[in-house]
Amino acid sequence: MENAPVRVVERHVSPDQQLVLIAGIGNDGEKVVGFEGGNWHTHPDLIAYWLGVPESDAIRSFIDRVVRDELPIITSVDRGNTISPWISDNLPATLDSTGRTNCIVRYWSGRPYLD
Repeated sequence: MENAPVRVVERHVSPDQQLVLIAGIGNDGEKVVGFEGGNWHTHPDLIAYWLGVPESDAIRSFIDRVVRDELPIITSVDRGNTISPWISDNLPATLDSTGRTNCIVRYWSGRPYLD
């Protein structure tokens, strides 16, 4: 998470070393989870609503689902270099609006997403 002062509580590195998922607490006390080096992040209340879990369990549930390859990760790319990894709560709509030209969709393990 770029430009956001966050005290890292958990840090997970993907098996292929391409992604780093962090959970932390911002200076404002707000809990967040996102990818290191990117702008995208999310908060427990949004995750709880999306995944249908209690807010108190949201970040743990989200991280567990990411590392178990249950949530596809979109990586915005420019000339093959990862710019910003993120996760959409509506992947089909996201891909319809952004297209696949500048995106790679994969799972935490590195396995490609095949729709």
